Amino acid sequence: MHLRALVAVIGGAACLALGAERVSAQNVAPFTIRFPPDGATVREKVPIRVPLAAIPEGAYVAFSIDGQFRVALAPTEEQRERAKAGQMFEYMWDTKQVVKIQRSNKEEAPKDGPHKITATLFVPKSGSAGGSDVAETSEITVNLENRITTDPGPLSLRYRYEDGSNRTYARTGTTAIVGGVTQGLAAVGDVELVGQSSNLLLAVEDVYDNGRAIVRNRLTRLAIKQGGQETVYPTDYLPKSIYQELDPRGVVHYPPQDRPSSDIFWQMGIPVSATLDLPILPAREVRVGDKWDTPDVVLDIPGTAPEKQPKVTVKSTLVGFEWEGNLQTAKITQTYEGTPKEKSIVFGNVVVDKPRIKFTRDVYLAYRSGVLVKIERSLEVSGTTTGTVAGSVGGAGMSAPGGPMAGGMSMMGGGAPPLMGGGMTSASGMPLTGMSGPPMMGGPGMGLVNPGGGAAGMTAPGGGREGPRGGGRTGISPRMGGSSMGLSGPPMMGSGGMGARGGYSMGGGMNPGQAQTAQKITLRSKTVTELSRKPAE
Repeated sequence: MHLRALVAVIGGAACLALGAERVSAQNVAPFTIRFPPDGATVREKVPIRVPLAAIPEGAYVAFSIDGQFRVALAPTEEQRERAKAGQMFEYMWDTKQVVKIQRSNKEEAPKDGPHKITATLFVPKSGSAGGSDVAETSEITVNLENRITTDPGPLSLRYRYEDGSNRTYARTGTTAIVGGVTQGLAAVGDVELVGQSSNLLLAVEDVYDNGRAIVRNRLTRLAIKQGGQETVYPTDYLPKSIYQELDPRGVVHYPPQDRPSSDIFWQMGIPVSATLDLPILPAREVRVGDKWDTPDVVLDIPGTAPEKQPKVTVKSTLVGFEWEGNLQTAKITQTYEGTPKEKSIVFGNVVVDKPRIKFTRDVYLAYRSGVLVKIERSLEVSGTTTGTVAGSVGGAGMSAPGGPMAGGMSMMGGGAPPLMGGGMTSASGMPLTGMSGPPMMGGPGMGLVNPGGGAAGMTAPGGGREGPRGGGRTGISPRMGGSSMGLSGPPMMGSGGMGARGGYSMGGGMNPGQAQTAQKITLRSKTVTELSRKPAE
């Protein structure tokens, strides 16, 4: 009996010791950068890891690169609850991300060479005063090597289509008004109008002896963010598969290169293309530093329909070779700056007169496998607009290109998600008809009331028919009244009372006949298309 009791006591003590060891492993550890090791050679996205157990409750870690603060992060409760012995806390350093340089107006990505990484642990001050104190600091130096210094010589850059292959590309993009440049805009940074993210499947259906292929493009996911809210579209409302015959340079031979897309999204100021749109590669062999002209490049101005997009000749340069997505790629930079033949263009939902365009596109091609890895496009348009530019970032939004919204409605407010559920409704609750494209999804619909008693009318060049007062159904009304929106696709982004954060007032609620003066405006669009599943070289 005594022996049994002794064994039980010893066993219990052992369990307590193990439990204490586990608690100790989770809550006590020296604060130091465990990865990457000091002196390591790194590239692209670099995980910086410190022990989770070294970060007390209420503490956080500040990460800096070359003495420039990047981010401060604290572990979540979920991370702590799921933590195991030796668990790491991680910050991902994107070495290709462009950042603003301290004490300057320049923005650039880190250059190849040595860089100092610093992690600083801040813990809560003792007592009730609040605030934090520096507890510990850990530093390492790494050598960044994104560029490939070995010159492979002249290359014939070509796409190679592998029969039966399926590749998914992720796209992200933003459209914004440039703060501090546009007259009347009280903002330091860019004011984002709308953002988008999507996935596009590129499937090779058949390959010919001459290197051409029949490929299928399918938009499989689309999400639009506006006013701080994101809407994900059901796949039923996305464009169907589009088949193309492509040659090794990326030229479309069938169907003709008319860039099919869904008009509904272009009318909302979102450049949603249902095809990958491969950049055209040079006809001749090229090597680092070579330049050539690429004609008929579509600029992808958001808000301008595909058939009305300006086409320009861009200057192309093979600037070098880089690691991208763990693949060895040739980097081609394409640039254009000038005035297109068009006297005015629509950017987002703003008519810009006398436009001046700056276009930059970086193309990353895996030159061994012939796979497009990444495209980064930046577009800036400057000019004048006759809309009324509000002096506040939190303005009502933006009116349609044809004129101001009647009744003070706006295009880009911060209301309910734009296209999810329920359909647009008049003030009386009756659905508005005459709209093509997907119905409004989610939320109660628009239902704004104008002085005429019906759903607010919308002005546009040439007018349209006025629906019956109290909730009509047809046309775009040229005056205040109860007409509904007979637009092709949803004209609005947001719901009643638009004017939440992120909007930008451009003429909402103006009286008919009110004088409009031309004001300077600068808008910017950025899009990244990146291979999600990277094939082996």
